[in-house]
Amino acid sequence: MDKVNRSRRIHFLMQYVPEELEPEIGVYFGEHVIRINSQLCLVVNMAGEVGIRALHPALASELSGLCQGRHWVAHGRVYEQWFLLPESLPLNDKRVKTWIAKAADEVHRLSMISAIPNKQLKAN
Repeated sequence: MDKVNRSRRIHFLMQYVPEELEPEIGVYFGEHVIRINSQLCLVVNMAGEVGIRALHPALASELSGLCQGRHWVAHGRVYEQWFLLPESLPLNDKRVKTWIAKAADEVHRLSMISAIPNKQLKAN
């Protein structure tokens, strides 16, 4: 899929990410992504396939069966937390909207936890 259509697809999917999470559209190694707190959440790869990052076990389980274990692969690396949606699934399906919102919420939640600075104890 060409760059313009991948860009259109990621902008379409952006509507499913809650605005209060302040999502940002960007490019990661030439593939279109949505980030939340600088963490990747959603991808449209070079082929135009949509990948959802499933950090919550329940979402990963649900997507694993549907996606038949198809993961996002970039530059020879398999991203096992990422599931590529079947091309036969319409992107305006309400399940897609729900999955993207769940993925975004979990990415946001975990990014906030890891953003907490470590407090060092001072010895007296």
